[in-house]
Amino acid sequence: MSLVSYEFAAFCIALLVVYYLVPGRHQWLILLAASCLFYACGGPVYLLYPLVTTVTTWFLAGRIGRITEKSKAYIKEQNMDREAKKAYNRQIKKRQRRLMVLGLVFNFGILAVLKYTNFVLANVETLFHMAGMEGEMEYADWLLPLGISYYTFQSMGYLIDVYHRKYEPERSPARLALFVSYFPQMTAGPISRFDRLKEELFSEHPFSAAQLKLGAERILWGYFKKLVIADRIGPAASVITASPELYGGPYVLFGMVGHVVELYADFSGGIDIVLGVSQMFGIRLPENFERPFFSKNLAEFWRRWHMSLMQWFREYIFYPVSTSHASRRLSGFCGRVFGKGAANRAPVYLASVTVWLVTGIWHGASWEFVLWGLANCAVLLASQELSGVYRACRKRFAFMNRPGYRYFEAVRTFFVFCILQMFAYYPFPLVFVMMGSMLTGGLIGPAIAADGAAAVGSVAGSGGFFGTLCGPIGLSTADLAVLGFACALMLAVEICGRSVNVREKIGKKPVLIQYLLFFGLFLLVLTTGVYGYGYDVSQFIYNRF
Repeated sequence: MSLVSYEFAAFCIALLVVYYLVPGRHQWLILLAASCLFYACGGPVYLLYPLVTTVTTWFLAGRIGRITEKSKAYIKEQNMDREAKKAYNRQIKKRQRRLMVLGLVFNFGILAVLKYTNFVLANVETLFHMAGMEGEMEYADWLLPLGISYYTFQSMGYLIDVYHRKYEPERSPARLALFVSYFPQMTAGPISRFDRLKEELFSEHPFSAAQLKLGAERILWGYFKKLVIADRIGPAASVITASPELYGGPYVLFGMVGHVVELYADFSGGIDIVLGVSQMFGIRLPENFERPFFSKNLAEFWRRWHMSLMQWFREYIFYPVSTSHASRRLSGFCGRVFGKGAANRAPVYLASVTVWLVTGIWHGASWEFVLWGLANCAVLLASQELSGVYRACRKRFAFMNRPGYRYFEAVRTFFVFCILQMFAYYPFPLVFVMMGSMLTGGLIGPAIAADGAAAVGSVAGSGGFFGTLCGPIGLSTADLAVLGFACALMLAVEICGRSVNVREKIGKKPVLIQYLLFFGLFLLVLTTGVYGYGYDVSQFIYNRF
């Protein structure tokens, strides 16, 4: 069931009616039933995946929790001294660690098998062919369950937290099932912590017209980003990047920027819909974006983009790896060979490379995404090494502390991110050829030149310069005008959001002004959105993860 569908709208309206009619203590059960129904719409068999994750996580977390309780009681009864307690606790943690690792291997194993089997088989087939062996591999014909990465990461974060005794395990398997499968999050995140989300999911939420209105406004804003911007520019950018032999020069630049605009409008628009739907139920989910395109550098950008995922990687991968036994051994080796500075850097480098390898492979089962992750890692580590030089320059050159320079930093970070994204859709080493093409390519791509002067004249006559440039990739001058206005509006809201909460500010305006603004936005989506007869409903990009 797509978030951009009449079925989803009808589903949410019916659910809201039932949700607010039942007693507050039963509202979470309605959400659980709705989440199961939502997931079953893709096929009843797919309910087995979150069910298996829920059952295994609940059982293992419960076992870990019971071991903790029994060990505390045993220590109290035996009146152990300090050394005996340490030795006993080490034994207990070892038992609990085995249970935690079992849960991680089993559930991440399901994710790996479903998502990466064909990637592994393709690489094995390539190695066989390089060795001169004939034959073709038989690939798996599996469909990836909706949101499997999100609910797997979220449930495994819960299991790790229980192991570290950050909170008690949930006794009710039904309550844990809602945490794992809460239906808005299944589509695009955000990834939440159990101790923070449980109060939202299991508390009573009385009907609030204000929350309903605010949620509906945010949903509408999400539809604007998705239907007016992402689904308009996305197909054009894909035409360019899918045919690098035909589209060079300024097309590469347009495709590069277009893909990033599509990605942000699609992903943040989906998050707006998820957060808006949840707000209508009185549930607050964590934000996933904080105006990333105003970042001064790439490190800040990744702290403000897909924040819940990056926080998960930082807490559950970066810190454990940087403090692991392997990191300590690597640090010792580097210290003996290269000196103290290398010893201090080694754990950070190892953890960073691990995080970005996982980030790359999480985003896609291909070597392009692996290289994309490593390219981001290289830029981040280089920036970290040059941070001292940068601080010295700021002290010496006054212009670097002025507001205008901050805008330059934001634009620079935007284009660094755009260039790095090219690694995700151009294969290596073609990506470097296409980067050079932006500087050396001609105005019109080879595809247009091959069609002859008459075709070019026809396109140019319909839209002049922009018609000549964008006609072959499916964008008319009207599309460009809509895109320009929509992107300017999105940027204006982002700029205003730096100093004020835009929705709260609008909420303080007279009621007539509020409704005129949002009715205008509704008309804008209705008249300029990409949908209707002949429209192939575009799945949200991050639904695939």
